[in-house]
Amino acid sequence: MNPTEFFWRSNAAVLRRSGALLSRLAERAYFRAEPKQSAAEKNLLRENEKLRNRHAGQRCFVIGNGPSLTTQDLTPLAGEITFVMNAFWKHPILDDWQPTYFCFADPVWYDGSEAVIEFFDSVRDRTPKAKYIFPLDGKPIVEKNSLLPLESTYFFAYQEQPIGLSVADTFDLTVPVPYPFSASQLAIMAAMFMGCTPIYLMGLDHDWLAHRGQDTHFFSGRSIENHPKATGELNYSYDSEIEAMGKLWKGYKKLSSLAAAHGIQIFNATAGGFLDVFERVNYESLFDSAS
Repeated sequence: MNPTEFFWRSNAAVLRRSGALLSRLAERAYFRAEPKQSAAEKNLLRENEKLRNRHAGQRCFVIGNGPSLTTQDLTPLAGEITFVMNAFWKHPILDDWQPTYFCFADPVWYDGSEAVIEFFDSVRDRTPKAKYIFPLDGKPIVEKNSLLPLESTYFFAYQEQPIGLSVADTFDLTVPVPYPFSASQLAIMAAMFMGCTPIYLMGLDHDWLAHRGQDTHFFSGRSIENHPKATGELNYSYDSEIEAMGKLWKGYKKLSSLAAAHGIQIFNATAGGFLDVFERVNYESLFDSAS
């Protein structure tokens, strides 16, 4: 990092704490120090403008992969705006309805491995009507290996700082956004950018600290079968997992405050689980029992 970049980076945090006007200056300072994007990349991000407020004032459901989904009937979500992620293509409900958006955030999705290529064969086969949201860094791999149909894929760019710790927290997908700590946080940012409210969260159990060494989902087996590194085994030290969970929570709290500032409501409709950042709501109560 050259001295000019260091100056802007170091002063951005100070500016951020100095009020609305200086907050805008902080964002400008931060982005001046961000790695420069090519004209083609900027143009690609500008195409996301068509997503801004696309679903203004409409409710949506952000659906994770947690084991609690096995206890909830997803049939009523047919016709709803849905954001799914990761290995949701394994859910049998896709025989009844298709997700509106399918989100991918982790770099593993564009590592070029045969296991990931096979994974996306299933994604395309099971969710042909979805729109996909994918990291811009992975676009070359998407194109090379035909992971996703480009005409149905929106690309987003990451900042170098995470959500909750960035001096330029934003959910504007036409510019780089803070990198999330989970695909669910990316999905929430996308839903907010599209103007959805209220946003209901499902399948976000976040309970892996309660059962050491197990990464459980609504399905059995791994998210990515036969991957050499993504084994699903949680064999990190307990303190490092606690630290990671703290960062995840910090990201959720930032999203909660951003939502409140923009008049967006977020509720947690997960059956159980540990996520206590958002107000709880009973999933079944969201649907007319007479219908």
